[in-house]
Amino acid sequence: MSGCRISIVTPSYNQAEFLGATLESVFSQSYQNLEYLVLDGGSQDRSPDIIASVAEKLAYSRSHPDDGQAAAINEGFARATGDIFGWLNSDDLYAPGALQAVAQLLGYQVDEPIVCYGACEIFWEGTNRREIRSVVPFDRLKLGVVDFLDQPSVFWTRAAWEKAGPLDATLHYAFDWDWFLRAAKNCRFISVDRVLSRYRFHGQHKSGSGGQERWKELIEVVRRHSPPDVLRHYEFLGEHPFARWWLNKRMRLEQKFSGVSRSASREIANLLSPPFWFLPKGIRREMLWEISGIR
Repeated sequence: MSGCRISIVTPSYNQAEFLGATLESVFSQSYQNLEYLVLDGGSQDRSPDIIASVAEKLAYSRSHPDDGQAAAINEGFARATGDIFGWLNSDDLYAPGALQAVAQLLGYQVDEPIVCYGACEIFWEGTNRREIRSVVPFDRLKLGVVDFLDQPSVFWTRAAWEKAGPLDATLHYAFDWDWFLRAAKNCRFISVDRVLSRYRFHGQHKSGSGGQERWKELIEVVRRHSPPDVLRHYEFLGEHPFARWWLNKRMRLEQKFSGVSRSASREIANLLSPPFWFLPKGIRREMLWEISGIR
């Protein structure tokens, strides 16, 4: 439904290496009723020049120091006039036809507080490695354990944004998960079984380099929204960096051996992961595996 206006916000800071491709992935959607806003936090690289070169295609742009990524996104949506919202970070990409698919899904329901999401292709910069993260059926309890929504593949109606409120700008790593959980209390979630975005992993990738500070934020979000049992497991991982590192490695091991059989690959991965041979009382392997995000 091309009559629906879609407002896309891109926050940007010192990612000139990827920014041009991000902008082009939005422009190449050829969606007629697009409002695109780019808010740069005062980058010291070529980002301001790249943004200036496409300024005539943008509804709004600026480049000056701000209060961080979440604050920039909030500013963008405060200026947005669209019926449907989404944000695309300056190192990610939209898949061809993504905006048209979202408009068709939400176009006749834009007055309702609805969040929609699709599948996502993850790729590792400088390699041929690719992975499709398929859509997971929505489950509010599962969302309180692990964020299974791939942010660039998530869109929502203006009504949903007004119902859930803006992002928590005090958060640096987990503001998207916090917002999804807040939205889940009052909004309907629907999915579309197609790839809507491409999520880039690279050396400066924020989620991958956040370390202990990122985990502190994850624990804070869990404390706000999830049951005590879930919080206990996050606190365990927060206190044991070695177990955190092995949790991701164990997940990859299980995926690697999945061609043998699901049960066998799990047992092999467990056998090769010493931090999980013996766990404190109240810490369950099944919960840790769910937190690891295996699909």
